[in-house]
Amino acid sequence: MSATKPRLALLAKDTLVYGAGTILLRATALVTMPVFTRVFTPEDYGVWSVVTTTAGFLGVLLLLGGDNAYVRFFFEAKTLRERQLLTSTWFAFLFAWSWTVVILGIVAADPISQLVTGTSEHGFLMVLALLTAPLTMINAMCGQVLRNQFRAALFSVLTLLTVLLTVAFSLFAVVVLKLGVAGAIGGTLAAALVLLPLRLWTARSMVRPVFSARLLPSLLGFGVPFVPAGIAYGIFTTSDRIMLSRLSNLEQVGLYSVAASLVGVMVLARSALGQAWSPHAIMAYEEQRDAAPAFLGQASTYILVGFSLLAVAISAFAREVLVVLATPPFYAAALVAGPLALGSLASGSTQITALGLGLAKRTYFMIIYAWLAAGLNVGLNFLFIPRWGMMAAAWTTLASYLFLTLAYGATSQRLFPVAYEKRKVLALIALTVPFCLAPRLLPELPLIASIPLKAGYGLAYVASLFALGIIGKREIVAARAFLSAIKLRRSTAPAADSVSLS
Repeated sequence: MSATKPRLALLAKDTLVYGAGTILLRATALVTMPVFTRVFTPEDYGVWSVVTTTAGFLGVLLLLGGDNAYVRFFFEAKTLRERQLLTSTWFAFLFAWSWTVVILGIVAADPISQLVTGTSEHGFLMVLALLTAPLTMINAMCGQVLRNQFRAALFSVLTLLTVLLTVAFSLFAVVVLKLGVAGAIGGTLAAALVLLPLRLWTARSMVRPVFSARLLPSLLGFGVPFVPAGIAYGIFTTSDRIMLSRLSNLEQVGLYSVAASLVGVMVLARSALGQAWSPHAIMAYEEQRDAAPAFLGQASTYILVGFSLLAVAISAFAREVLVVLATPPFYAAALVAGPLALGSLASGSTQITALGLGLAKRTYFMIIYAWLAAGLNVGLNFLFIPRWGMMAAAWTTLASYLFLTLAYGATSQRLFPVAYEKRKVLALIALTVPFCLAPRLLPELPLIASIPLKAGYGLAYVASLFALGIIGKREIVAARAFLSAIKLRRSTAPAADSVSLS
């Protein structure tokens, strides 16, 4: 364990800083739920979800695997001049490419609306969402610059500011201006536009008026293989809502989307982890390859335990959160919280299981497995959504992510074996699955009585983690190190480039 402590401490600190921002963001974003569930019908909520999900899918095409390519080549570049050339080349290309695609999408907004919602009357909503996509992408790439520089605190502050502005603009447009779903989407557009100059200013040290036609093919060669994988990934992350809208109804989409918003806490935790995980994992691989398998294996256990705790908490308290934040027509969304939380747990685990594919630069495996998972998801949705609606969509999402993480893991281990703690991982899975699904069997009590019941349920899960040896003395020591990492000053961040695993 001593060989991995310094790197784990740095990973813990960065994950905490990213996570603090994103978890607070989720808490802030949930402020809109009491408003929107009172202003929107479940059908309106469904339209909002389908349109924004479709625009999010377009973001995969716009990015061209740019985040993966940028971080991989950034740490191979050894001088500031090389990193500036890399950044400037990639930013200039992505800007020109993204706006070309978006203009074409705007021209076809009505047909796209017809395809995903069953009517062309939402074409204007699609235009608003499409305009948001390139702005969001450039903002995200500016954030990637901060991640590569290990400036986690500034990254999180800007992320928090983004969502605060998004919520403020959206609520103003919906409640004061009474613009409905267009106001909710327009708020996101306005926030992205307002923050773009600030985001570019934070990345100014890496952006120069230079461009390398020689470097661009290398970036595209690494990043583009992520696009087919990203498209496939987008299919099985968006097909649930789109196929629900076509094979069931928009009310089911609205309920499903509310449940997904609750589980979205895990999505943001996964994002926070990824923002810290990739740079540290790649640096460990590049600089101290012999020590990396032990570091990655131990870190993987902690990561899975963290995601499992979140999954059980969300599954247990989903109805109580809806009672507080939403209105009775939306309470049924709690029925799918369990399988969706397990699906998000499986999705989060791909951060770990896919690592070897990126480290070995064998990203074409991602294309193969992602398309197989997409085919599985669409096929299962087509078979089961007409009969079981949103419940089928939740379970097929779980099945797709489970297949994906198992396929990634099997191939990654052949390319770069990680010293996983298999007994703990298997015990954790065997415990977490029933604890995520069982809350449906608990009695529905008044809120004041159900909260203690669910708290006891959560404590029983934690006690089981100790009883099965999944959490023990080593994890307590690691938790103390994690808490100590909170107190570290961000002034230590520049030293991250040279930290030793030993």
